[in-house]
Amino acid sequence: MKIEELNKQEELLIENNKHGKHGEVKSTTQIPLVTFYETVSLRIKTELMTIRECERLRRITERDTRIIRDYLRIIYHNEEKILRKNGKVSASLLDKLTLTTSKKTNHKLRTSVPHDLKKRYPRCSFDELQECRDKAIWTYESWKTQQNVSKNELSRPSFKKKTPRPLFKGTQGRGTFQVHHEPVNTDAKLWLELRDSLDTKRSSNRTHNRLWLPLAYSPYHEKRLKLENIKMMELVHKSKEQQWWAHFTLQYSIPQYQSILPPAVLGVDLGIKKTAVAVLLNPTGRVIMDEIRFIVDKERQSKIWQISRQIKETQRKLNKSLNNGQHTEQLNATLFSLRRRRRSVTEQELGYAVNQLVDFILQLKKRYNLFVSVGYPKNIRKRHRRGSGNKSLRKKVHKWCFRYFITRLQYQLTKYGFEPHRVVAVNESWTSKRCSRCNSLNTTRTGQGQFNCHQCNYELDADLNGAKNIGKRLIRYALKPKFSGIRDTLTEDYHPLRHYNCFQPLGQWLK
Repeated sequence: MKIEELNKQEELLIENNKHGKHGEVKSTTQIPLVTFYETVSLRIKTELMTIRECERLRRITERDTRIIRDYLRIIYHNEEKILRKNGKVSASLLDKLTLTTSKKTNHKLRTSVPHDLKKRYPRCSFDELQECRDKAIWTYESWKTQQNVSKNELSRPSFKKKTPRPLFKGTQGRGTFQVHHEPVNTDAKLWLELRDSLDTKRSSNRTHNRLWLPLAYSPYHEKRLKLENIKMMELVHKSKEQQWWAHFTLQYSIPQYQSILPPAVLGVDLGIKKTAVAVLLNPTGRVIMDEIRFIVDKERQSKIWQISRQIKETQRKLNKSLNNGQHTEQLNATLFSLRRRRRSVTEQELGYAVNQLVDFILQLKKRYNLFVSVGYPKNIRKRHRRGSGNKSLRKKVHKWCFRYFITRLQYQLTKYGFEPHRVVAVNESWTSKRCSRCNSLNTTRTGQGQFNCHQCNYELDADLNGAKNIGKRLIRYALKPKFSGIRDTLTEDYHPLRHYNCFQPLGQWLK
């Protein structure tokens, strides 16, 4: 199956969803979908809430914590009755022990149960009790899974802090919470509406009260938070900061395969002498010589060096003329033209390097599902301030246009259809000192070109070693994530992990 056929199938599937069941367009084949979940956290602006609203929020969460504790105790004492063969807790059997019914269940009314939580918590609705039940079941099953893996005896979970229940978003306003976007509101553009029965149960009202919570909504959250994909929400209280946070769980469904080509990551290391070094990390687990590029423009570099020497000589004459009180108009004009000429040659050199690298990437794109990882030397100029060490190295670093190179490369690749998550700038710290084979730091660099590892006796070009580590860093971010996404170090754009679900064949580079 070709890529064009897959794209046609995706278009037919989208049109069929728009028309509905009775639409005119029908797709003969359906693309299998994979479901992904992502968490987005927003702070609740308690400074905009009244004292009564804050107190009500505290009482709700404390009540939920007590109910979850009771559910856990019931599960512990009735494990033989409610556990299935696979070790999971049966929610229906747990309801038979805790909740009475007003309607017939299996042609019978359940008027009495051993642990009547409705009687114990009369100011809690049936839906809220079931949400607390689900939280207790998840906690118990997680503890049971860790207990089976661990060699030591683990203590049972006991909630000493506030542990609110997870809230589910229903349809047509029937869920226990709703999210409202109000762009005109100056106080808060995003509001969280909670439905709670804390006060309505006591007054015997049929409609529950609503608690409106303002959320700290920024452009960062605007990119990540898609209101139509919200599945669940959970309130979290941070005692140290004395702040409330709302953790939203988003659900995404995307095609199982976005490309029939094998995945690969191109690591790009930027340098001063060598403008760029690129190496491809493919699923075979080894580097192929045809998939390596050393991009250097020696003619323009020598021209830049000559212009820099002329600028240096002109500056000496200018300082000498200023000390002697002579006219300096001609020297200032010469210095200005030389600097402008050096800037023009530098842009030509970087443009040549970017074009060479783009041509190489477009060749690889025909054979691989390609991702590009570019090393961004963050804060390198701060580490080479005046008086910090080598003066000549400091001058080279401050003339280095690495940011211009990365932005121009990203711009050129977007014109050829590369999505922003396919060209990521990662932090390149320690990539030049770390061995790309054994990850050891017991290494040395002979001059600027040769890299030697004393741990595994690995020898190769130093820039090539750095490019491999930069490519491996993007793979590590995707396969061993510390966060729920990957952040571009240069643009600070956030890319969810669902875009990198095809990286599993590249896991052998991390061994």
